[in-house]
Amino acid sequence: MSLKRILKLLLAFLTGQGVSVITQLLVPPLFLHRYANGIEVYGEWITLTAAVAYLNTLNYGIQNYASNQVTIHYNRGEVEEARAVQASAFRLVLVAVLLPAIASAALLLMPLSQWLGLKHVGSFAASMTVFLLVLQLVTNWCFLLIASSYMAVGEAHRGTNWLNAQRLVAALALAEFLWNRASFPVLALTQLVVTFLFAILVVVDMRIRVPILLPAWRLGSWRRARAMAAPTGWFALLSVSGFLQWQGPVLVIQKILGPTSVAIFALTRVIFNMSRQFLSIVTTSIGQEITHLVGQKNWTQLRRLYELSEKVVLLLIPTMTIGTLLMAPFLYSVWLHKRSLYEPAICFTMAAISAVMGIKEHKYQFQWSSNEHTNLSRFTLIAYAVMLGLSVPLLKAFGIEGFLGIWMITEIAHVVYILHLNTRLFPKEVGISTAPVIRLGAVLVVAFALAAWPCWRGAVWPLPTVVGVAVAATAAVALTSYFLFDLGDVMGVLQSRLRRRMAVVE
Repeated sequence: MSLKRILKLLLAFLTGQGVSVITQLLVPPLFLHRYANGIEVYGEWITLTAAVAYLNTLNYGIQNYASNQVTIHYNRGEVEEARAVQASAFRLVLVAVLLPAIASAALLLMPLSQWLGLKHVGSFAASMTVFLLVLQLVTNWCFLLIASSYMAVGEAHRGTNWLNAQRLVAALALAEFLWNRASFPVLALTQLVVTFLFAILVVVDMRIRVPILLPAWRLGSWRRARAMAAPTGWFALLSVSGFLQWQGPVLVIQKILGPTSVAIFALTRVIFNMSRQFLSIVTTSIGQEITHLVGQKNWTQLRRLYELSEKVVLLLIPTMTIGTLLMAPFLYSVWLHKRSLYEPAICFTMAAISAVMGIKEHKYQFQWSSNEHTNLSRFTLIAYAVMLGLSVPLLKAFGIEGFLGIWMITEIAHVVYILHLNTRLFPKEVGISTAPVIRLGAVLVVAFALAAWPCWRGAVWPLPTVVGVAVAATAAVALTSYFLFDLGDVMGVLQSRLRRRMAVVE
């Protein structure tokens, strides 16, 4: 287990989080304030991008399975096997690129605007927007496959930094065109051009720095590519599940409740996603180490990584969630200048969902990074399909709150099932405990019960009062969690590594 690699990747993900915050702070306000009927226009942009996101299922499995498997082979000394897997994966990606790129041209002849119930975007403009977004998406697949290859040599942070740079430039370019009230097709074209340029740059960087990681067409085979279809297909099902979880509700809400409800739902989700992204960087930063340790079959160190990272995550979940919930009225006022959009009931439920998802995502990472994802893929697809099906009558009867209720139940079911899968991942002699998660559940119940009153009062409190209460509550939750989840153990490991590093320097 390399603390240095974890910290480098952690820093890269922190940078990426900064990019995400910049994007989320820039884009929604520009839509809302630079366009007439801005909230509805923003809702329609979200709807179109959600429709395109479904195509990610064609690449999702290839990229993730290949990067994990290549890393596992490299860490077992099987370099030629690693390169063969990578080259075969690249063949699959090229097929996945060509199919939607050709098929999406048919969208130009379809009444997409009418199908989605759009009011502010013409039919041809909507179809052209989706066509360009599809081209941007498939170009990004090639970029991601190459950038993720850095993980094999323990430099996943470098690929992540390239991705961060691409996202930042794309966000700034999008902001510039939003300021000038550009049409949807122009916004989509901007994203395509930026992605294409960065795909070229990452190839040049890899050729100079680590040429052995560049895919070599001659080392791959269509036989091996076909053999990879099944394991990559299970990853693809996770992407389908992601569509059902994230984009599916947007499309259903658009159809049943309209673009204003889409915007309220999406903006509330953005606020809690931003806070949870700070939490998720801890989880994603250990992904490279999980894959390396699984490749080495070092189960003792893997369990140690599981326990230490769990302590950090369990501290951050209640701290970040309660802090964001109580700060939400301030964020709506300062970020969007529309405090009227703050809905206490929606924010409270979304916060609870975000907390449960924080637990799930940490446990999920161990299945994901070890390529032990088959059972999880099957369960997740069924769970989110059921959730989306039930959301239709619940949205009609109870509005957004009805959907949030079934979403919460679905996420709790995921946590229970993934904990079961985690215990099966480790050999019997290297067991893990679920007691810390149960303890976290009790902490969250108490914390949310205490936060309920200030959450509702926050709608009318002066902003300084909102901020003061949020800061005090966050500090109290953080201090309590520090001792409940024994963060002293983590601090001891960090101090020990730091002392050894200082001794070497001296």
